Amino acid sequence: MALVVRGAIKDYDWGIIDGLATWSGEITGGPQAELWFGVHPGGPSPLLDPGGAETGEHLGDRFDIEAIPLLVKLLAAAKPLSVQIHPDADTARAGWAAQQAPGAPRPYNDPFEKTEMLVALSDFQALAGWRDTDQAIAILSGVDGCQAMIDALRAGDLAQAIRHGLQASTSPAIAQIPGACAAAGLSDDQCQAYALITREYPNDAGALITVLLQYVHLLPGQAIYVPAGIPHSYICGTGLEVMTSSDNVLRLGLTGKSVFVDQAIAALGPHQPQIIDAQLGDILWPVNAPFVVRVLPQGLEKLPAGAYRIVLSIQGSATVRTDFADIGLKPGTAAVMSAQDADAWVDADGLVAVVQATSPAR
Repeated sequence: MALVVRGAIKDYDWGIIDGLATWSGEITGGPQAELWFGVHPGGPSPLLDPGGAETGEHLGDRFDIEAIPLLVKLLAAAKPLSVQIHPDADTARAGWAAQQAPGAPRPYNDPFEKTEMLVALSDFQALAGWRDTDQAIAILSGVDGCQAMIDALRAGDLAQAIRHGLQASTSPAIAQIPGACAAAGLSDDQCQAYALITREYPNDAGALITVLLQYVHLLPGQAIYVPAGIPHSYICGTGLEVMTSSDNVLRLGLTGKSVFVDQAIAALGPHQPQIIDAQLGDILWPVNAPFVVRVLPQGLEKLPAGAYRIVLSIQGSATVRTDFADIGLKPGTAAVMSAQDADAWVDADGLVAVVQATSPAR
């Protein structure tokens, strides 16, 4: 039968002040960055009883990652997240095994691939995938000390461009980025995004790496699918994230956390992100994605057995109907069904995220 959970809150410093209070039920006066709905040990979801109180158990006490292969998040970003790359399955397994040696660096949080999609719930800005080479060179031409980076781009060597960029990111160079963007003819919203990056990270070696990444502006309902291996940084906005159940983040900059340059570069893949021009209510199923997502404003939808399913209430109300009971959801709570649970239906009146796994268990 379906279980009801609430999200595990993360107060990372890039979060919006009380940005998730509508869903977390907590007003802290501090940043609220993510709510996690899943079994990942970094933040397993608390179980709720029929009255909405916590039972003292977590979803991870009932199921493992084999049964719950997806991690769903609500995200609220006030300032840019780290420039990061997620590993594919082979890279994650090998990296996790290698770091078990005594004294080895530990960039991996688990042995699993991280592939994700973000669905915008507000206007959302991001950098993801590679910017057009000529445009990146035009920007870098306006920043002192970037010739080696430009030469690497012209040679098609993105890994070397990253390494040179990390070396060239001095404070004076970082300060020149917004003006260089304007001189290269970038749109006002892009220039403002780079102004935010340089204001928040004036001394961060990863700042110049952001010039290599393409800018994305999503309206509510639109989405970006980011398979493993794609460099990206979410800039600001509120969204729904759906991903394989992993917390593997290999960072290149814009962070106070550990940066693992060699491992991040080794995890780079050949893909570009997929931008999905959709509206709330559309079915979102990127090519080869391990999940299908629909942010349903209203109506009735079947949730067939045979795959993991989670229904997360975002606005208004939702009812999950099963053979055992009708489960009412309020914003910030979710009903979780394993592949072995029977068919169910969700009746939405507001906004509800319906997420189903499409790939077999690990």
